Amino acid sequence: MYGRHLFICILPFLFLFYSCYCDETLDLNTYIIDLDASPLSRWTNVIEEFRLPLNIFVENIRSAVPSPFFYVSEAIALRLDHYIPQPYHDEIHSISSAANIRLSDVILLNLIYELRAHCTSILAVSTNGTFIHGRNLDYDLNTDLLRLLTFQAKFIKTTNKSQVVYYSIHFAGSVGLFTANRPNFYSLSINQRQTNNGEWWMNALMAILHLNTMPLFIFTRILFENYHSYEDIKYELKTKHLIAPVYFILTNGENEGLVITRNRLNSANTIVLNSSNPLWYLVQTNYDHWLEDPLNDSRRTTAENVLGVMYNQSQLLDNTIYDVLSVIPVLNKYTVYTSIMSPTNNLTIPIYAKIRTLDHKSKYLLTLRQKFQRSKTSFIEKVVKFITFAFLLV
Repeated sequence: MYGRHLFICILPFLFLFYSCYCDETLDLNTYIIDLDASPLSRWTNVIEEFRLPLNIFVENIRSAVPSPFFYVSEAIALRLDHYIPQPYHDEIHSISSAANIRLSDVILLNLIYELRAHCTSILAVSTNGTFIHGRNLDYDLNTDLLRLLTFQAKFIKTTNKSQVVYYSIHFAGSVGLFTANRPNFYSLSINQRQTNNGEWWMNALMAILHLNTMPLFIFTRILFENYHSYEDIKYELKTKHLIAPVYFILTNGENEGLVITRNRLNSANTIVLNSSNPLWYLVQTNYDHWLEDPLNDSRRTTAENVLGVMYNQSQLLDNTIYDVLSVIPVLNKYTVYTSIMSPTNNLTIPIYAKIRTLDHKSKYLLTLRQKFQRSKTSFIEKVVKFITFAFLLV
């Protein structure tokens, strides 16, 4: 009770601090990924747009990750035909070719994307039964550069009158899904699960060496392209052997949402949000919900207090969740994007997202984003951009 009263007292100062801090939101470009096109070409046009910042990002990753992790990515690349199923095998090859990046580095990039994300996911249900699914994706390795690599992907099937199969907020170079919505079926976000079992890269190294586990970048695509049943996808999320512990935040948009706490080999816990639950929202960050937030990370507590103090269920709108995700420290300098989605047709668009730039480099980010995404540039222009970009990041 004392904590709730204290929060009410300091809440105005949180909003004052937020209003004084620069957060210039940026729109995401949308790219179409044709699932009926050859996997050797479906990513080519996208990767060509992001080639320069993607190469810089890979080099930065290599300088930040211990060398044992390189060995495992190179080992997987050597046995790629036996480890990664089609069509994702050919997609990874095509990304490597289009970006002029080593195959092992593309695999490394996909593993790093899924193992380093610090996120806040929110499920909330309105009085009319609509579930709204929001999330901030935070990333603490070269956040500015990752913002340049973020876009919205629209996965379609041209043989079925260009029907949209699902939407994703995507990172260039990745084939997997971290924030995705399959309209009329389900939406999913994935949060890293923070554990005390050693360094994240060593955990991944040990897990990948056991080939009965599956990286998320393969698992998520298989789910969204092959599973129509909400019950089936729940079962898979609870039982599939994974390379690292995570949280799966899932909803069908109509009568249920849940947070699945995963170990590598099984489910540790599931919280269900439905009509039998007196709560109308769930908040998940990177720590088990039955534990207190660590002293240096109050994102979950802050989001829960804002929802509980400032709003009630009858006030719930999609922009309500966006506002909650915009309160510091839920929004922080590592936040790459904020997204709002619902599998139902009750939102204006299936998935809404903005790049967040809560730091002093936001004005430079806007300029760089415009420059990097020109489709045609001369060699001299590329060299100038590279030098300018490197200078601004120093």
